[in-house]
Amino acid sequence: MNKVKTYVWQVRIIVYIGMYLVVLSNIGWADGHLQINAEEQKLVLKGKISEALGEYDAHLKGAVEYLVCGHNGKEYESIIVVEATGKELYEALEKLGVKTGTPPGYDEEKDEPTPPTGTEFLMYAEWKDGDGTKKVRAEELIFNVKTKKTMSHVTWIYSGSRIVADLDSDDEDAMMPQAFMSNDIVALKRFDASALFQNPLPESEEENIYKKNETLIPKLGTPVTLTIEVNRTMQLYVLITGKVQGVGFRNFTQMNAKQLGINGYAKNLPNGKVEVVAEGDKAQLNALITLLKQGPRFARVDSLEADERPFTGEYKTFGIRY
Repeated sequence: MNKVKTYVWQVRIIVYIGMYLVVLSNIGWADGHLQINAEEQKLVLKGKISEALGEYDAHLKGAVEYLVCGHNGKEYESIIVVEATGKELYEALEKLGVKTGTPPGYDEEKDEPTPPTGTEFLMYAEWKDGDGTKKVRAEELIFNVKTKKTMSHVTWIYSGSRIVADLDSDDEDAMMPQAFMSNDIVALKRFDASALFQNPLPESEEENIYKKNETLIPKLGTPVTLTIEVNRTMQLYVLITGKVQGVGFRNFTQMNAKQLGINGYAKNLPNGKVEVVAEGDKAQLNALITLLKQGPRFARVDSLEADERPFTGEYKTFGIRY
């Protein structure tokens, strides 16, 4: 009997260890300032609004060059300073299975710059706001002085930074990404090859076009959580409640879904709700959800529930079901 009990406990211990390892593989690196969530293809980093932001405003006139940098990076020109280094972030992305892209460069033959290429990412910033928290797309912390609006939502390009000589190595042929030295993490300029991530917008080529968004950004030094997430394809199952039938809600959904490049369907349910199944990348689906919360002119949306599901690829267009 004792041998049986011992065996049962051994099996339980093995199961528990297995469950623990699964959790670690999905979260990873829970070291206090950088976490990896493999299942959701995202990184979560601790940081703060740069305390050095505006230090040289007399010279820079409020212009910012980076959304994110690490310590000892260009903190006076960055919105967020994270605790992770450029090297740690690079290695964390490798653990997610993300391949480095191509940093911006120059085509000598065509005599023109070449934009960065690579995996697309979404970025979110979150901080304590009174008794609650405020979470926004990171671009909303940036103000475009030309359009007089906040920076448009984008998918940031992970190029991986240009490769340069490793001057600290004993091997004279050793090379490494420049971001390992500079801690330039998210550049606001499309052709800044030193950073791991670049801004894809052509407007970013103009000088001094971005400043901090004074109406939204919390005070300098405020702790911030930064989420960097792969713009992965997925399915959203959505239920919308309110005055959403007999007001053109399905046609509204179909029109906007097609414009965004989303496939799926919209359907009226017997309980008065509208059901939407939508497939696309997360940036597209986020844009659709924003529109569905508003609805068409004569609709009234009381609630919207959205459930993320695996991408199937079974929908080839966006239709209306009856």
